[in-house]
Amino acid sequence: MISSKNLIYHELIGLNLEVTDSSTKSLIGIKGKVIDETKKTLTIETLDNNEKLLAKDISIFQFEVPDGTYIEVDGKILLSRPEDRIKKRYKKI
Repeated sequence: MISSKNLIYHELIGLNLEVTDSSTKSLIGIKGKVIDETKKTLTIETLDNNEKLLAKDISIFQFEVPDGTYIEVDGKILLSRPEDRIKKRYKKI
């Protein structure tokens, strides 16, 4: 089950997210559901059914996990292919 302690080890597709901070100010506040993930980007479907491509390395995301809690994650931590992220070791935050 996805929780705040193991979010970075799970698949992000299907999770709702909001961009809470970004070096590109026009991205702040964008909300949607993750529909695709690559090494450096997340593709989301926004509330008005448009697709947006978001760079991971310049943004901070707030994810809603299935139990209804919100977790804020720096996109730099997510910089890798999803299948490789599972194998990585991270320091406890």
